[in-house]
Parts: sequence; structure tokens; C-alpha cells
Amino acid sequence: MADREKKEEAFVHLDLGGLFGGIGDLTESLSGLVEGRTTEVRRTGKFRVKGLDKAKGIYGLTMRVGLGGIPTIEQFGNIRATEDGPVVAEELEPLVDLFDEGNVILVVAELPGVEEEEIQVKVKDDVLSLSSVGDRKYTKEILLSSPVDPATMETTYRNGVLEIRLRKQQGCSG
Repeated sequence: MADREKKEEAFVHLDLGGLFGGIGDLTESLSGLVEGRTTEVRRTGKFRVKGLDKAKGIYGLTMRVGLGGIPTIEQFGNIRATEDGPVVAEELEPLVDLFDEGNVILVVAELPGVEEEEIQVKVKDDVLSLSSVGDRKYTKEILLSSPVDPATMETTYRNGVLEIRLRKQQGCSG
């Protein structure tokens, strides 16, 4: 089954439609998920404000069919919804996958452009906080499927992909 990825770029002052274009293509991709022709649909894009090099927004979402055929949607990027409308934040929200492997939880996060020593991971009960410092900043809180033992955390980082393994607390295996 082929996974589909769609990327787009638009300059805000010229074409806001570029951010929202391709609705028909997105609808077709979602139909592929529902009908089982594909397992994942990912849409990403970015925009820049002409004349302001640092004013760049990155947005995206991944839709996939999870366990039991339940679809999930995860957003990533640096555009946040606020009461006053969308805001471009300094930090990006990384794309994260969560796998429940019985008595172990595996978290896989994409952090391109970050050095391993710039990554900070904190765990308390069933919440994992992930952030990075340096030129490229990421931040995200991840709700785990059960409480874990922080002392069991094992991490590996290669080619911009961080893997975190945590053992569930006693009596919490799935």
C-alpha cells in the first residue's frame, strides 16, 4: 500500500489559497485510508512573509488508521491556535509516533536539524515532555498510554529520529 505525502509552499501575501488548496486531493487520500488502500496520509506545507526572513510558518498533519481500524490525526509544526487566531510560534511541534508494546512504551519523534545533546526528555507518570534547545527548537507533551517508570528510560538518536523506550509501572502492562 503506497503512502502519500503532499507538500506545498505559498507566500502569504500572494496566495492564501495555496495553504488550503487540494481539498479534493485530501478527500481522495482520506477515502484511501477508509477503504484500506493506504495506511497513512501526510500533508505538510510552509509559508513565508516576503521581506521577513524569520516569519516562517510550518504546518502539517498525519492521518493514519490505528489499532482496531480507528483513524488518528496528529498535527505538527509551529502554527498554534489561540483565542486571537493562529500564531506562528518559535518552537516547532515534532511529529511523534507512540507504540504500546505490552510492558514497554516506544516513542519515536522526528527532530531534524537537532544535535543529540540539545534534546531534553522529562517523564512524570504518564506524560512525556520533549524539547530541544539550539537553533532549531522543538517542544511537545505526549500523553502515554499508561504510567511509566522514568528510571527505565532508554534513548537512541540517529539521523534526526529519537527513539525513547520506557517500561510501564508494575501492574500496568497491556
